[in-house]
Amino acid sequence: MLCQLIERLATMGDSARPFCHAFSIAVYEKGDHFGPGLPHNEQNVLPLHITNMCAQDMSVRADKPGEFHYWLLENVVSATQRSADRCSSVSTSDRYEQCCHYPRAMMGEYLKCQFAEAVSTAEILGVSVERYPNSEVVDLYPGDECLYLIVDSIKEPSAKRKHRADAVLLATGHWFEKSPRETYFSSPWPAAKLLDAIPQSAAVAVMGSSLSAIETALTLSSEGQFLRKPSGELSFQPSHPSRKLTLYSRRGLLPRVRGRRGRRRNTYLTCKKISDLIEAHPYSIEISMIFDVFKREISAAYDTAVNWQNAMQPFNNAEQLLRHDIMIAKGGDDHDGEMIWQTVLAEILPMARAIYLNLAPSERKRFDEEYTTTFFMHVATQPLENAEKLLALIEAGVVAIVRLGDDYHFEYDERACEYLINYKDASGKNHHDRFNYVVNATGQPRSIRSDPSPLTQNLIRRLMPQSGQNGETYPDHRSNALHESLKIDPESHLVVIPAADDNASIGLPVFAVGPMVRGQIIDTSMAYGLSRSTSQVADRLLKILAERGRC
Repeated sequence: MLCQLIERLATMGDSARPFCHAFSIAVYEKGDHFGPGLPHNEQNVLPLHITNMCAQDMSVRADKPGEFHYWLLENVVSATQRSADRCSSVSTSDRYEQCCHYPRAMMGEYLKCQFAEAVSTAEILGVSVERYPNSEVVDLYPGDECLYLIVDSIKEPSAKRKHRADAVLLATGHWFEKSPRETYFSSPWPAAKLLDAIPQSAAVAVMGSSLSAIETALTLSSEGQFLRKPSGELSFQPSHPSRKLTLYSRRGLLPRVRGRRGRRRNTYLTCKKISDLIEAHPYSIEISMIFDVFKREISAAYDTAVNWQNAMQPFNNAEQLLRHDIMIAKGGDDHDGEMIWQTVLAEILPMARAIYLNLAPSERKRFDEEYTTTFFMHVATQPLENAEKLLALIEAGVVAIVRLGDDYHFEYDERACEYLINYKDASGKNHHDRFNYVVNATGQPRSIRSDPSPLTQNLIRRLMPQSGQNGETYPDHRSNALHESLKIDPESHLVVIPAADDNASIGLPVFAVGPMVRGQIIDTSMAYGLSRSTSQVADRLLKILAERGRC
């Protein structure tokens, strides 16, 4: 948001001067560095952890989607060498068109650089940017025509400060539930903590089989070595001793593997036609309407009727699908080497947020219950490099993937000091798996009530005093928790304050982006989704500044 707001002010030239000197920005950061956040901070990741999204889709600016990739190639000497193994296999000489995945820490450096440049530009414009590292905002409440923030110093817990603000952006990022005991890890991060705390000889249960779970497997097998066979296949040589990992999820499926997108343009599933559909059926779209157009587009793209059920789950187990996906990702599923269905999805993905927001309420609930996993399997795909490593780990007997189904039970056996996972396999056989260590890699908890931070708990107390009030709630089959988020206006990202409750009403601009609004914004945690959201916030802040400047 900072980068996009300051850039807008810079492009306004002289017209921005009247209010540039009249406002300041304060940024509060719990860590030492501004910019990288949790997933791209070198203190949390290892060099083997790469970005899951294409570098071209990870810019901080919504109108410059390829900026991170360009920045990296122009500013990092070894970037071209690093990209050799981390770009999709393509038959093109233009390196800027490749889907590349770089070490997460490189994304962190880009973010730190963009933050520093925005601060410098702001100072030139006359905008003061106050930075508060190692600081945590623990409360936010209304005052007389302003907002007050209570700020704790992490290094000096007793040193509380009260700051005044006219507008606030809540961009606190991911949260993790508190760990009930030392052998249960509520997050795979920091990666070094897992390596230090879990013995190499341990059997580990990893809850989840999505992108975070794959990265957990790579972390806990990092003492071993990957080798490329003469055939081109990747193999894994475990360390001795070596951890054994079991990835558990309800459906036991993995993210699909990213291949090369082509230049094909959709005929039926276009942004224009989806916009027309939304205009004709605002907030009342049925899932079947989207599926019908999607199936028509896919059938036309492959020039044959597509078996929908087979496309949803083409193999009986994750290993078979992974092996198939790797083969197709390398060569494509047409003569030009592209992955057709990924090309089809890529064109319409910018409309995913609008489609989700305009689903009928019952249809949105149905989507959350039945199709969320399938959606993210095909949209949040895994890099080919990670997929090959995961397959090598499976073949080496280091990793196994288990389908739990909906009827499973997870508990801690106090007497045996073990975690117990009870479930039935596809044949109906009962299983009772025991582990000494568990890593929760299911991703962001669905209910904001699970966020232990004092700020969030204080906001819930003021804005969501009862379950379901001012938040969207849906069943969560993983934990029977409610899917709740801060309710926002999706056009501005302003937090919606209940007008009927004067005690809860803040009445001043409070914005929220990221996981806090996951119940409404489907792409809220994806890099391009965050860029779009913060772009909307920057636009709204400019309007506020302009109105006050005229006054």
